[in-house]
Amino acid sequence: MNEEVLFYYALFAGGIVCIVLSVLLYFWLREDNGIEFSLFFRLVLLCLFGVGLIWYTAPSLKYVVYHDYATTKGVCTVEYDDQSKPRTIDLYYDKTGDYFSFLDRAELGAYGPDVPYTCHVTTTKDHAFEISYRLYDFKTNRLLYSSE
Repeated sequence: MNEEVLFYYALFAGGIVCIVLSVLLYFWLREDNGIEFSLFFRLVLLCLFGVGLIWYTAPSLKYVVYHDYATTKGVCTVEYDDQSKPRTIDLYYDKTGDYFSFLDRAELGAYGPDVPYTCHVTTTKDHAFEISYRLYDFKTNRLLYSSE
């Protein structure tokens, strides 16, 4: 399993944990005469944060669990920002305008908009989460890097 799939599962599990934790803390910390408003407000925010994480990840759950992925192929440019944290690699498809970002670094000879590559990006069917990518030489179609 690669980093992107683990990140997806971490988001989904984080949402479940936030919801369960907020409900348990509410019943554990409340007294017979009530709960302070500030604590109640924080627990509601924690619960809403968990609901937001699940709302964001749930539509793609069946695609990730059943490995039902789509592959986008075409000419792209690769950009790598050495200063960003975490270090990411960005793939831009010029003709379609698609953009994909991965928590990885491909060791390529050159980056930037002047150097085209042939890219195969695997995503969930709804294109919400990136799974993996492969970079090929534009002229020879030789595999240069694979994140799989």
